[in-house]
Amino acid sequence: MTKKAIIIGAGPAGLTAAWTLLKKSDIHPVILEESGEIGGISRTVEHEGNRMDIGGHRFFSKSREVMDFWESVMPLQGAPARDDRALNAEKDYAAGGPDPEKEERVMLIRRRVSRILYLRKFFDYPLSLRFETFRNLGFGRTFRAGCGYLSAMLFKRREKTLKDFMINRFGAPLYRMFFEKYTEKVWGRNPDAIDAGWGAQRIRGLSLRKALLNMVRKKGGEVETSLIDRFFYPKKGPGQLWEAVASDVRAMGGEIVMRAQVVKIDMADGRIRGVTARMADGTERDFRGDVYFSSMPVKDLVQAAGRAVVPEAVYGIASELPYRDFITVGLLADRLLLKNTTKLKTLNGLVPDCWIYIQEEDVKIGR
Repeated sequence: MTKKAIIIGAGPAGLTAAWTLLKKSDIHPVILEESGEIGGISRTVEHEGNRMDIGGHRFFSKSREVMDFWESVMPLQGAPARDDRALNAEKDYAAGGPDPEKEERVMLIRRRVSRILYLRKFFDYPLSLRFETFRNLGFGRTFRAGCGYLSAMLFKRREKTLKDFMINRFGAPLYRMFFEKYTEKVWGRNPDAIDAGWGAQRIRGLSLRKALLNMVRKKGGEVETSLIDRFFYPKKGPGQLWEAVASDVRAMGGEIVMRAQVVKIDMADGRIRGVTARMADGTERDFRGDVYFSSMPVKDLVQAAGRAVVPEAVYGIASELPYRDFITVGLLADRLLLKNTTKLKTLNGLVPDCWIYIQEEDVKIGR
């Protein structure tokens, strides 16, 4: 008899779990998705035929297994796209890969261009040693940054907070210039109120020394995730990848039940016996399986399980977990003006940025 898996959430985690079960086991997956959208916060929203990304802004991982999974779902481009030709882009196209001008299901190879807006001027991200960097900072700030970095190398702080973590790697002046306010805007907390473990997880191994070594590293050498200059991107945005995974899951016999909000988890003797979902018409339906996966927010998961089975301390902490909202604004343009801006030399003020980090204190957005 085939086993059944109940999977909560049709975002990247839930869809990947279902896809993997179908590929590598005889377990039948049933995904319960609260909304009417595929992809969670990595989806791409469509408005009158125009697609706008919500999340999942780059596809790069040090895990070969993850990269192989993405490429198996959407193969890497094997020929230039229209913008590649317009920008005279040089890329290592995949031999035998699809032509993005003829096929839809394709991963594009994108050049990463990130910059920092500070002092109403643009800086490279990661920081470079180009003349423009020193000119934009000015002699005084550059001198203080250098002294601060040397001090951080000689006198290490005990890493209790994210502030300690960053100062140990960049020095106090650079921390205040390029990290403190941005982090506070994005996460709603000053780095001195965030545990140092956050830095080890999010920017593991990144430091000013690594950034400098990255400038002279040999091609093919190891590179920190935060320093990559190339990444993959689905032709129609990150949501296209998860739409493709969902299509594969259904084609392989998996089920995806939309607008099914899990409101109760039935537990006894430390085991899940089933879940109850509120359907689109307001009725409730029970789902039972042999194994269960959850990608729902921890706060919602604990509340669905209930106080009777969750330790009071855990229930209290989960109930008070804060979550950050974000606002995405899409600008609909009637055309794109593409220019060749190699090495960030602007033409008519245009640079093909992927994203810009906003350090200015009087600007409340982070990126």
